[in-house]
Amino acid sequence: MSARRDTTGSYVAGLAGLAVTIFVVLAVAAPNFLSQANLTSMGSQFPEFGLLALAVLPTMISGGIDLSVVAISNLAAVVAALLLRAGPELALLAIPAALLTGLACGLLNGLLIAVLRLPPILATLGTLQLFGGLAIVITRGPAITGLPAWYASYGNASIGGVLPVPLLVFGLVALALGLLLRLTATGVRMRLFGANARAAQFAGLRERGLILRIYGGAGVIAALAGLVILARANSANADYGGSYLLLVILINILAGVSPAGGFGTTLGVVFAVLTLQLISSGLNFLAFDAFTRDLFFGGLLIVVMSVRVLVENGLVPVPRLRKVSLP
Repeated sequence: MSARRDTTGSYVAGLAGLAVTIFVVLAVAAPNFLSQANLTSMGSQFPEFGLLALAVLPTMISGGIDLSVVAISNLAAVVAALLLRAGPELALLAIPAALLTGLACGLLNGLLIAVLRLPPILATLGTLQLFGGLAIVITRGPAITGLPAWYASYGNASIGGVLPVPLLVFGLVALALGLLLRLTATGVRMRLFGANARAAQFAGLRERGLILRIYGGAGVIAALAGLVILARANSANADYGGSYLLLVILINILAGVSPAGGFGTTLGVVFAVLTLQLISSGLNFLAFDAFTRDLFFGGLLIVVMSVRVLVENGLVPVPRLRKVSLP
């Protein structure tokens, strides 16, 4: 079997062209698409699943996966909502407590994978049920409402009436994660481990510490997504975003992140998020319901994964681009 090829550059270039094409088509076909209200609405919506996709990115680059990010997000939002509703004295602890909750959940995933040697897909599938069940036990089912007005106003605020705060948070997290992957030793080790775990072990890479950092960081980013969702929805629900898991996996595959590990960039994830948001908006303008969108995204995931495997193994020729540095 031939060696896998890094086709990330081709994927990112193709995604950029696809996003621009869809944008132009929607702008021409639906004049209301370019209205400030619609663009602001889009900018407030996609950071939710965009942050969750960024949380999954480092786990997939390292050759694993985290299926529990949505459950972590909801649990962190529940913890923050309880503290926000408890009074002004505890409200200041809401954000730190939510981030610590995400970190603890991520570290548990890391321990199951690094110490007990559970396959990532099975470990995080189990913790998905665990964290989701814990959130349901805490809330006893109904959503937590009655949050302070100042927190809800943050989730719906925009800078200069143009840049929604959730979009700014997404951009800052994407930039920070991109710099970490590109410029730090942890980022390099993550790629090496994902490309060939056995060779990385023989090279002296400390596998347990790396896995703990990867999944701990994923938990923190997922918790950030929960805080953004909490602010926008003005409530915390234990089973919010049931369809987001499919979406965040699709985003990473579409972004050129290899399911086998080793390859992937934050820039690709950003373009994939924009592309899927534009596709979703187009389906909305065409009056497709949510179930039809899920069917479409599921089929798209299968097609993109199949093409990705064929391209990586050299079974489908792709144009060779000049090598560029991607974050």
